[in-house]
Amino acid sequence: MISPYPIVAAIDFGTHGTGYAWAEVGDESGPGPQGLDRHTQIREQWDGSRGGYYPKDLSTVLLGRSGEPTAWGHRALMEWTALARAGTHTGHTYVHGFKMALKPGSTAGAPVLGISGTTIDTPAKAYPLVVGSLRRMYEIVREEVEGSGYLERQIRWCVTIPAIWDEAEKQLMRDAAVEAGMPADHDRLILAREPEAAALYCQIHLARVIAARGEETTAEITRAGSRFMVVDCGGGTVDITAYRVMGTSDADRRRLVEIGKVSGGKLGSEYINQAFVNDILTDRLGGRPIVERIRRERPDALLEIMQGWESGKLSVSATRGSDGELAIDQPVYVTLPRDVDELLTDDIRKSLAARPGGSESRIVVTTEEVRKLFDGVLRDLVELVDQQLAVMRERDGAPDGPERVLLVGGLSGAQYLRQRLLSHFGDKVTLVRTTNPVGAVLRGAVLLGYDPELIISRRSRYTYGCNVALPFEPGRDPEDKRVEGHGRILCGDRFHRFVQIGDTVDTGSTSGPSPFVPLQPTQEKVTFRFFRTSAADPRYIDDGGCEQIGTLDVELGTAMSLPVAQRRVEVRLGFGGSEISARAVNTHTGDELDTTLRFDSSY
Repeated sequence: MISPYPIVAAIDFGTHGTGYAWAEVGDESGPGPQGLDRHTQIREQWDGSRGGYYPKDLSTVLLGRSGEPTAWGHRALMEWTALARAGTHTGHTYVHGFKMALKPGSTAGAPVLGISGTTIDTPAKAYPLVVGSLRRMYEIVREEVEGSGYLERQIRWCVTIPAIWDEAEKQLMRDAAVEAGMPADHDRLILAREPEAAALYCQIHLARVIAARGEETTAEITRAGSRFMVVDCGGGTVDITAYRVMGTSDADRRRLVEIGKVSGGKLGSEYINQAFVNDILTDRLGGRPIVERIRRERPDALLEIMQGWESGKLSVSATRGSDGELAIDQPVYVTLPRDVDELLTDDIRKSLAARPGGSESRIVVTTEEVRKLFDGVLRDLVELVDQQLAVMRERDGAPDGPERVLLVGGLSGAQYLRQRLLSHFGDKVTLVRTTNPVGAVLRGAVLLGYDPELIISRRSRYTYGCNVALPFEPGRDPEDKRVEGHGRILCGDRFHRFVQIGDTVDTGSTSGPSPFVPLQPTQEKVTFRFFRTSAADPRYIDDGGCEQIGTLDVELGTAMSLPVAQRRVEVRLGFGGSEISARAVNTHTGDELDTTLRFDSSY
């Protein structure tokens, strides 16, 4: 449904950077998302940055001695650097990459500078920082919108999330956004999957999509009926899925149908950076104690080293040899700041200088080492793209030519990444990359907030169901599940399926009503427990892999006066977007209850 609110605002909270955009939904922006995009307001200069234009501020925070945030983004980096150079940074902490810790087990800990041994390695530690980051962006947007003559209650908000996140992480992000000040109303606060937003952006900016090999392919990617894969290479995660462009003609208003299977993993740019610290920096500087000492005593120098590596990483290129294999063209050179000189022994300096191209103040990352650092991520990325291509063929038939693979996200700027994909897939794919790979998700999220049904349908990642009692089958059902109800012997804890893994579900649709009645005549309410599983058709709710994701209590009220068989409750699942909801109706009283399926845990 097209937004009934006059303002749509999006916040793209990423591992490396966070930004916002907003637009008026009015006649002046013209009909449809194309007009909306032309009038989108987006900030590209940030307090404390060193110039240049970039649609995101850094996702960083500086914590004071009592643990309270004192600065965010580039300003946090600038103030932290000043404290470190003055030697007054003791007790302060500089943190970045804390989004990675929202998904348990996704990282050994978000990078922390300032307190030795401190890590942001759990959702509980990361959550307040996420709230603070979202609150900052929320307040900036609200001030801008109110300065344009609108009220906050006239804004529909859209917050981006990785496509691979499960209900637990979605729940955390929604809770954090509400705690940051955004509305709890699901119609006013939408969660947008990042590759979907990027795909929508590229539907609008057709002329700006170019092939990695140089040829023009915009018509192939965006024409009605065509299909393409999105590979969103971010700081902490890589998200992959595929879509088909709907419509009977190019004049139609284009919408997308998901034909792929959401996949991805811990393959973002930050993991290459962590490998650089663990495998290269630690080795060159004589061990982890020296690195930790630099982190503790010269944290600004460590940041400068990492910035040097980041710059060199994106410029890495390779050449295909006679054997068909790619070879990195040249090493990456990372200059050591003078601030670390006194921390290095003579042996370390001699070792640095002895390497080809090295010096006492420069680290040489050899071509083989560069390849290994990238391959830690790219090997799995190539495999995931291969798997997605197979899913596209299985679900949507053979392609009519090379598959189009759209690269977005900050890591897609790495030349070697594109070369690896082209080398592996050859003529089977055409790689394309928008000229604004970092801002694609942010701008696309505004479009999705304008009309969530631009994504017509999605593939269900799980089988969803609830607990029921069904006739007991001796010899098949275990005795410990035998229960009595309605004068019959029943089997408790049976799994009632609403939607099966891999099913196509339309945006805004609901499952057919499933009628239920209470098990016992004395029950004054019916409690539904909802589950998800990767199994196609589990028999019991405690089968391996079934996870509870929500509950719903339906009071029977005046229906208690009816015979048990007439105390009917109907349940539907709703597929309004990236989250799934449940609705139960007491058919006698007409009372309705809604809930979003979510994990019942604090973190």
